[in-house]
Amino acid sequence: MRALVRERELAIAMRKRGKSYKEILAQLPVAKSTLSSWLADLPLTHSEKAAVKRRIDSNISKGRIRAAASLRAIRLEREQVLQRLATIEFVELGKDPLFQIGVALYWAEGSKRDSGFYFANSDTEMINLMLLWIERFLKVKRETIKVRLYIHRPYAHENCERYWSSKIRVPLKNFQSTIYKPTGLLVKKRPNYKGCLRINLGKMEFLRKMLYWQNMLIEEYRKR
Repeated sequence: MRALVRERELAIAMRKRGKSYKEILAQLPVAKSTLSSWLADLPLTHSEKAAVKRRIDSNISKGRIRAAASLRAIRLEREQVLQRLATIEFVELGKDPLFQIGVALYWAEGSKRDSGFYFANSDTEMINLMLLWIERFLKVKRETIKVRLYIHRPYAHENCERYWSSKIRVPLKNFQSTIYKPTGLLVKKRPNYKGCLRINLGKMEFLRKMLYWQNMLIEEYRKR
């Protein structure tokens, strides 16, 4: 009985120092229900409550740090694997003129800071070439590729989505909602303009691989 009284006193003292229930139970061999009954009516002062909060916040912060470090290690490992794969593929594909053209085109017109692979242009032949490149080197089927048209409001009635669909052989159902760019003009300034089309692969892995290939191609030409 005396031992139980001593344990209760220790539990109260530890709680007042800001220890959590879990930390107290790790040191005292009592049931959680027993500990709860001992501490249920414990009147904590303002400073004691602050100490408990600091301990809880500290444990949460440490847990977040460990989780973030673990995720960072996983991302780093994936990045290293992707880089090795891109290097192996570049040795095989780097001599293909179409491969080099596609990498150079993306270098000029592709997005480098988005969350995925995005390429935009108003030239139907350039878009067709990039779609062919994607099919051949990224192994993505054309009928699964999403695209989006960017165009000014005065062209809205011309159904330019249908024009683009026929030129690049991407079904209309793959067209995401058209973005109408703001303009002060009420009439068409360029009668033959059909808007700018963006290819949306949206996969970060494709972007990272393209950037690796881009750097490798640059190094190849620096050596010449």
